[in-house]
Amino acid sequence: MEMPFSSRMGASGVLPFLRLASAVDFVPFDKSSLDESSFFEQFLGLDLADSGWVPSSALKIDGSPYLGKWEIQEAYKYGGFAGDRGLVMTTEANFFAISRKLPHQFTSDGQDLVLQFEVKFQEGITCGGGYLKLLSDLDPPAFSDHSRYEIMFGPDICGSQNRVHFLTKKDESDDSLESRLRTPPMARTDQLSNLYTLVVHADGDMEIRINGGVAKAGNLLNSANLMVPPLSEPELIPDPDAKKPDDWDDRPVISDPSVEKPADYDEVYNSIWIPDPNVPKPEGWNDDESEPFQIADPEASKPDEWDDEEDGEWRAPLIRNPKCLHGCGKWEPPMIANTKYKGKWSPPAIENPDYKGEWKPPLIANPEFSKAANIGLRPINGIGIDVWSMQSGVMFDNIYLGNSVAEAERIGNETFELKHDLEYAAYKIAKPRAKHEPKPPPKTFEDIMDEEPGFLAWIRSPFSAEIKEALVLWGAFQVDPVTTMLQHPIRFAVYCFVFVVAFTFTFGAVNVLVFLYLNSREDAKEHDKKRLAATKQEEEQSKDMVTDEEIIAQIRGKATGSKTARTTTRKVR
Repeated sequence: MEMPFSSRMGASGVLPFLRLASAVDFVPFDKSSLDESSFFEQFLGLDLADSGWVPSSALKIDGSPYLGKWEIQEAYKYGGFAGDRGLVMTTEANFFAISRKLPHQFTSDGQDLVLQFEVKFQEGITCGGGYLKLLSDLDPPAFSDHSRYEIMFGPDICGSQNRVHFLTKKDESDDSLESRLRTPPMARTDQLSNLYTLVVHADGDMEIRINGGVAKAGNLLNSANLMVPPLSEPELIPDPDAKKPDDWDDRPVISDPSVEKPADYDEVYNSIWIPDPNVPKPEGWNDDESEPFQIADPEASKPDEWDDEEDGEWRAPLIRNPKCLHGCGKWEPPMIANTKYKGKWSPPAIENPDYKGEWKPPLIANPEFSKAANIGLRPINGIGIDVWSMQSGVMFDNIYLGNSVAEAERIGNETFELKHDLEYAAYKIAKPRAKHEPKPPPKTFEDIMDEEPGFLAWIRSPFSAEIKEALVLWGAFQVDPVTTMLQHPIRFAVYCFVFVVAFTFTFGAVNVLVFLYLNSREDAKEHDKKRLAATKQEEEQSKDMVTDEEIIAQIRGKATGSKTARTTTRKVR
């Protein structure tokens, strides 16, 4: 979210502004200081019906009704002055239209035209407009998108499209001819009040300002690429009847006519594949192209049991033609890539001595040009808002229409500047917090070395300078190793020795730890094996043990069944 005045306040400056915000009541701007021809709307009343603003009861060109509701109320999201009200759209996903007649007819003939107002998207904006229309011949209840406007100006955002509209009529007598900015500036999409100012000077110079800063500028009558289509005709135009002369040569480069194509070019340079000159014709090759590669075996004979009626006509098997043992027919060596290949012949290019440049038709006076050309605006008698919005809470305030840039700047300085600061302070406190706050990056070795006191400070004191010197030397070594070793041979040798010692010690320590770890695992395995063997031996011994009852039974000869067979084979101890 872009906050135009955020640079004025750090974290320490937010709380004082919040304390100030709760104590700053709205004070209406003194309209008596403005020129009598200027119009300024602050929405001081509480009732829309008494404000002079009339919601439209007409239908759009396509027959859709304007169902959006309007109210005059204070901002409910990131408010500024206490008691400051504006014109607010209170419903969402609707077409909105409202207008007001001016106290007197406004004209800009020979004077500057300045339109300025604030827009606040309290619920944010995904698709909707916040622009105003300056109207001629306004009938408020019948105001719609069919009503002629002289100027349309303000933000319009929908999805990826974000622009500040500036449209004006190209012709006083034609309602359909309108001109718009070729590349409009982007609008602000935050939830704070933003100030939009349009300045059209009497000489055609135009400015679009956003929050006091110029976002777009140019001359409506002289800048050919500012508006589409241009508002004025050029003084000179290309002659539509002019034709390019037949002898006009506009080729800057031509083929050199003095260079001829070599006779062997296609054979030597224009063949991608060529016969391999290193492969000779095999000895014994038969050049007779009429000789077949295979012939019927002359030594084969028809079997005695062969029956032509049942087995068909007998044919001798084919064998390789002895005359073609090394090949028959026209000899063609294998093809290889042509290392001299250049492609199709094209003579070298040279500068065209007859080049006359690119032909352009001559310029003639434009019969449509007029030095007295100006913007085709009719006298303005009303201001209207005709927009679509997916969000509710869009608020308009401090609408100014006049002939003075100084008046508009004074109004912005006295009403908007402090309001925006107060709103931003409220936003800083109430804005949604990130789900995952950013974490600082991990500390580098240099950060650890630079930390204050304690053990690190004790380590750093003798070694810090030497470590930094080593890092500098390492950086130089990476850039130019030979020069670095020649300039610092002793230091380089010492560092290499220290590195080898440290590496050897570290490598040895790691190996010892690995050996101890692996050896401990082998001892554990050997212990497990011995314990398992002892367990098995005990089980075997338990099987060989003879009970007292079995011994007595053996003596008396009364042991029977499997018991007898089992005990008689045992040695009685």
